[in-house]
Amino acid sequence: MMINLISMGSDIGNISINAFNAIIESDIIVNYDDIDLSDLDTYLKDKEIIANDLEEAKSVEDESNDEIVSDLDESESVEDERDIYSKLEESYSKIELAISKSSNGNVALICSNNSNIYGIANLLIQISSKYNDVELKIYPAISPIDYSSAVLGAPFNDLVAIDLNNPLLSIRELRNKVKFALKTNFVIFIHNPIGENGDKTNFNKLKEIVAKFNDELLVGIVNENYSYEISQFKDLNEEIIKEDSYLVIGNKLTYKLEDYMITSSDYFVKPKFISHNIDFFERYLNDETPKGLDQECPYLPCHETLEACDFCYCPFYPCADGITGGEWIKDKNVWSCQHCDWIHLEEPCKVVRKGLKRKLKDKDDLKTKHLELLKLRRECLLKTLK
Repeated sequence: MMINLISMGSDIGNISINAFNAIIESDIIVNYDDIDLSDLDTYLKDKEIIANDLEEAKSVEDESNDEIVSDLDESESVEDERDIYSKLEESYSKIELAISKSSNGNVALICSNNSNIYGIANLLIQISSKYNDVELKIYPAISPIDYSSAVLGAPFNDLVAIDLNNPLLSIRELRNKVKFALKTNFVIFIHNPIGENGDKTNFNKLKEIVAKFNDELLVGIVNENYSYEISQFKDLNEEIIKEDSYLVIGNKLTYKLEDYMITSSDYFVKPKFISHNIDFFERYLNDETPKGLDQECPYLPCHETLEACDFCYCPFYPCADGITGGEWIKDKNVWSCQHCDWIHLEEPCKVVRKGLKRKLKDKDDLKTKHLELLKLRRECLLKTLK
């Protein structure tokens, strides 16, 4: 008895070669989500195909759910409960049917969404544990996370994924998950943002939590056909969010680069030095450089927002990270700090100075400890960015 759980991803074009071969080698197709499989007609013509006709599926499903619903008649939320049980019964029936059919040959249980994120694999594994000799193979497609990342650019490094309308997810659990993810600087991937019949209860709670934490975080909304929109959370366009939309809420290190959503990660370049910055840090290590504003400097003010001249030359140059306003000069291979004010603000200067005491012992450390200095920069960013 072999059941191949096959995810098509957001569309049939996202199917993997291994999944395609598993479909060809299967004798029976159970179309879990009634997907349009017409592009595969050539390969399916000799197979038994079961789509949305559930009469046969219901005949193999036990009646325990009916008994459970009848016990809920006195509940205040009985209608909601019945809706949930009805949908669960439909899902369970299709899986039970796939299991029963596997005694006649290999079965391909085809679903449209990622089989792990959306819990279909979870249901299949748990339900199949009731039976002997059921073999499973799970074939993922391009996941919603990978799809969203490809559409938005590069929004992810460390992330958490939250199903916003899991029927077993309480408001308290939702609040705790989102707050923890925000506090620990995870990028948050949200699927299933809107509940059944347009229910926005959990979505509104999400908005409340994120707005209270930091309403300037970037958020990307991803829909079908590579449609997307990026904005600050306070400018979130709710009108384009659907039940099958994906939301990506950035962290402190997420920024917009041209039309892309980027989260600072592991991109770095070799340091380049000129005599001036080497001389500056030789004086810095001898405690001979300014602290605060250098009122005697003929170039003052050199930046739009200037509170301190502690680092006329940046110890992290070139950071190659646009989160603080730096950018490449096009076609020149030169990293420009012209629009970076972060290292010239009073609070970052204090934090960087403290960190450099641990890292910078000699001017040559600027060359030999560049990666360590970039780690320090990241620590300082997380402490000082809003």
